Amino acid sequence: MCMTRTERATLAGLAGFVITLAGCASSAPKPTYSQPIAVERRIAAPDQAAVKVDAASGVSILDSEKTRLAEKIGLKINDRKGVNKRDGEAQSYSVELVLTRYQKGNAFARAMLAGLGQIHIDGDVTMYALPDHTKVGEFHLKKTFAWGGIYGGATSMEDIETTFADGVAAAVTGQEETADKKADKKK
Repeated sequence: MCMTRTERATLAGLAGFVITLAGCASSAPKPTYSQPIAVERRIAAPDQAAVKVDAASGVSILDSEKTRLAEKIGLKINDRKGVNKRDGEAQSYSVELVLTRYQKGNAFARAMLAGLGQIHIDGDVTMYALPDHTKVGEFHLKKTFAWGGIYGGATSMEDIETTFADGVAAAVTGQEETADKKADKKK
């Protein structure tokens, strides 16, 4: 079956549209705040943050995957918080993520055509100041990956978890870049 030039152009346009909407594996998602985090409550260099990951009803995720994602978020927070300097005592926070969507997609389908076999991670994040467990921020974050070809087939849920974790860290620290990236720009 041969496709006409118009059909090929339509298919290419559709694939380009899906790719544009989905973003790439390395771009951190941006939060949608329901309660913005005040500047003085952003996690800073001396602060400690405990991360907890749970899943909403109907979301299928293994305990080991929750642990892995929590560890990634904690590492990304530590990478970013160094940019925030604050005098005074260190603060303690709890960053609690409830996953509302966790779909690994299908690597083979992604490799065949952009938009198929998509990976999705969505969640609601609430940040609490400890020890009183006072809510200081709340936001929703979502990451979708739908690239096709070799890139799509080679990208895994673990890769997308890393960028999702970076989005959480950027939101709770208020930093778009890590300390290392800012230092590189000054050179």
